[in-house]
Amino acid sequence: MTQKLLKNIGEDRLKELWVRYGMYKSAELLSVEMQEYISFSTMRYLSQIKSWRRPVNKLSPLYKGYLAGNVDPSQFKHLIFPLEENKNEHNTISR
Repeated sequence: MTQKLLKNIGEDRLKELWVRYGMYKSAELLSVEMQEYISFSTMRYLSQIKSWRRPVNKLSPLYKGYLAGNVDPSQFKHLIFPLEENKNEHNTISR
C-alpha cells in the first residue's frame, strides 16, 4: 500500500496531509480519495521511514505537559516542539 500511495499520490502530498491532519485523519481522507481503505498505520509507517516531522499541536495534552516540564521532547522525534525560550515565556507570570 505504501508504494501504491507514493506512486499515485506522491510523497509531497502525502507529507502535506500528514503534517496538516495527522495519521488518523490523513488516512481517512486518503481512503476517500483512493476509494480504498488506507490504514492509519500505513501513514505512521510512511512518516517513520521518510523521517517526517511536524509542529506539535499547541492544544494537545502533550504540549501542555511539555510546558509544565513533564514531557521530554526527545521521546517524540516526529514532533517539533518550540524552542526552550518560548517554553519559558509560557511559564512566566506577568503582573
